[in-house]
Amino acid sequence: MEKTYTQIVSEYLAGLKYEDIPQEAIDQAKRLTLHTVGATIGGYPLPLMKRVFDYTQGIGGVEEATIWGSNGKKVPAEEAAYANGTLSDALDWEDCSWTGHPSATAVPAIFAVAEAEGKSGRDYLTALVGSYEVSQRLAMAVQPSREYVVDGRDWGLVSWQILPASCGVVKLLGFDAKQINQHFGAAEYSTIICANKHSEGSAKSDIYHHAHGFCARNGVAAARVTQMGFDNCYDAFDGVHAYWHLVSDKEDPSWYDKDLGKHWLINETYLKQWPANMWVQIPLVALDQAMKKRDFTIHDIAKFRVTPNLPFICGDYSKSTRTILDAQFSIAYCLGAYLIKRKMSADWFTEDMLNSEEIFEFATKFEPYGDERSFYDNFEIFKAGSFPEFTLELYFKDGTSMVEKAQFPKGHPQNNFTLEEEYDHFRNLCSPYMPAEQIERFIQIVDKLEEAPDLHELAAMTVIK
Repeated sequence: MEKTYTQIVSEYLAGLKYEDIPQEAIDQAKRLTLHTVGATIGGYPLPLMKRVFDYTQGIGGVEEATIWGSNGKKVPAEEAAYANGTLSDALDWEDCSWTGHPSATAVPAIFAVAEAEGKSGRDYLTALVGSYEVSQRLAMAVQPSREYVVDGRDWGLVSWQILPASCGVVKLLGFDAKQINQHFGAAEYSTIICANKHSEGSAKSDIYHHAHGFCARNGVAAARVTQMGFDNCYDAFDGVHAYWHLVSDKEDPSWYDKDLGKHWLINETYLKQWPANMWVQIPLVALDQAMKKRDFTIHDIAKFRVTPNLPFICGDYSKSTRTILDAQFSIAYCLGAYLIKRKMSADWFTEDMLNSEEIFEFATKFEPYGDERSFYDNFEIFKAGSFPEFTLELYFKDGTSMVEKAQFPKGHPQNNFTLEEEYDHFRNLCSPYMPAEQIERFIQIVDKLEEAPDLHELAAMTVIK
């Protein structure tokens, strides 16, 4: 009898060994760990951090896992996954793939369970790589059509973010293929639907950040429920009730096992250089290029233009739309924040900055131009292995101008961070809140993570005292 797609991916994940994984993929797993934990700790001053700490640490329960950037009080693994999943997305500074932000659920969930269960660094790395290889293919198989996205039904990005968490945790816990197959059914029942939708005309809500946390928590919970055992829950990705019916209007079955075990999708993950939406990255790169050639301030600019015109990030930034998420999805805001602060950090999103008259005034000088493009079009370019080129035009009050073009941001697979560059990125994110020796110890452990007997010391290095 021919195997189902669910059986194929379940057997692959169950059989994956550390020795099967190329060094390049192991190194990328280390980068992802540093990037995700760093992005979380880097958001320490945000009000969201305290709210999540207070809620999660107030629940009680078994003390199993650490919330990164917290005071070190441990919580159940599910709750640590929720907290770290929420907070790793708070600055919008984690990774990106064609399917969203897999690290915001995979790293928190796998790290929490590894800490709770005393799993080794090698176990953690194997689970993280396995998570990406399977979850990214599963998510690509259920991507909706252009019409579904562009015509207003939206791209339910977070709807499949449970997959990186659930795939990683079941691998970490040593499930066999039958258990993994059953687990996918549990994960399917735990999927968040309509996670990207907001009320028409409203400011964007930080519930979007929490949604990543919910997915990380649900991935852990679904795995632990599967451990307890249940009957007749198989083949979640096959048949008339398959997973894709929940989250999309189409299915591409070729993706389920496309080059599985041969082409490592974890290496195609993009690690963001700036705390902003991924399509804002290139305008920021262009501005950075310009500032290296000429010293100027936000007050020197009479007008600026960006092409292509991507309404999703090129819309008005005004006093009526000033949540952190609005700011992260606004070219005008992010360019203004960089011109004022010069250094990328959580300081971009203080209350004073979100209400900055300088930025409101600067935003009125922004002129999107050129061909209008949907973010779906941009993702098609990304999926093809490239990245959209942006042009930034700066017009100064003294009558001069500059034009900068940029395409591949730092962290893109074609312009990736080296491990040393990722270490520096981690240092920059964490240094305002942690002593240097603690940061360096975290880096040292990650550098040799395959040798770590467990994740207990690594977790301890994430605590802010």
